[in-house]
Amino acid sequence: MGAKKLLQQLKKHLANGERNQAVVRCEKIDVILEKLGKKEQKLRKKLEKEKKKSARKQLDMELRIISLQRKKGIKRRKELEERCE
Repeated sequence: MGAKKLLQQLKKHLANGERNQAVVRCEKIDVILEKLGKKEQKLRKKLEKEKKKSARKQLDMELRIISLQRKKGIKRRKELEERCE
């Protein structure tokens, strides 16, 4: 699954937690965060192997985005802990 789709799913599930009285499905959030973690590891390995400067720059940008979104997702997941199903 692509990073863009994973980030969209994470955003959707976290947004559900924003609503009042909403019950959050933390298992789904956990699965998405785990997939993003694996994607992040793959990108790190790919970045290490890449030699072209332009490709490295692109990979680095994608890695930063995924890393930051994953960190924000983990932080928000901890905030939603009490409303988990």
